[in-house]
Amino acid sequence: MLAAPKRTQKFAGGGLLNVGVKASAVILQGGLVMLLSGYATPARAGAGGTDLLKIAEVANMRVVGMALASVTGTAADGGATIDVEEGTYLLKNSAGVDAITVADINRTCFVVDDETVASNAAGGTRPRAGVVREVTSAGVWVEISAAASAGAPRSVWLPFAINETDTLAGTSAELVAPGAGRIGRLSVVVQKAVTTGGDVTVAVGTTAVVGLTCTIADAATKGTVVTDAPTNGDATTIVAAGDRIQIIPAAAFNTAGAVSGLLEIILK
Repeated sequence: MLAAPKRTQKFAGGGLLNVGVKASAVILQGGLVMLLSGYATPARAGAGGTDLLKIAEVANMRVVGMALASVTGTAADGGATIDVEEGTYLLKNSAGVDAITVADINRTCFVVDDETVASNAAGGTRPRAGVVREVTSAGVWVEISAAASAGAPRSVWLPFAINETDTLAGTSAELVAPGAGRIGRLSVVVQKAVTTGGDVTVAVGTTAVVGLTCTIADAATKGTVVTDAPTNGDATTIVAAGDRIQIIPAAAFNTAGAVSGLLEIILK
């Protein structure tokens, strides 16, 4: 606790950050920069052979600003450094279901690459870029800062469990949407070993969510995990607060097996 006035040092100037560059990374001036496990690299979506690997990598990504110069990393992480600056910058907009519109102003947008942003996280495989401030024919003005990038995602995960009797009968688990938003990722885990497998799907009311199917293989063992995300931007993913949501095991399940899991709701 202070007993008298003092001069407190300010870190790195207003919105300016100097960070170590990831080994061999090539960062171009004017490109969006993120930290990957603490080192600077061009901003991008998650990489990996599966969506789960991409999501795991995104957890270690933080967009921090715009590159003030072009820098190439050395053979070791942190061997070179780069200045990046926070602020509101004009970036390229995506197209189709990924396009950002005026309805997204003051909402989070997500990284496609080091100059392009999208309206959605593509099932959690894209890191947060920043906050949309304006949308024009020239692109999207995005407020970029370490704080905006580190903000908690606005998702809730609804647990469900389908016992063996219901799994074999094709009886759905019933959930209720906690708020307005859209269906994100479905993750299913085998609780009791399956003899004949089948699909687990999702419906909002009685309307199937397009593109969202977790297929449990024949002879799947306890602990087997399957995950999937719906068709990006499809209208069937939209939910309102209080909507009925069904998690539906196919009638193909036979002889033995039970499942449980989580359903992501991405809130508006």
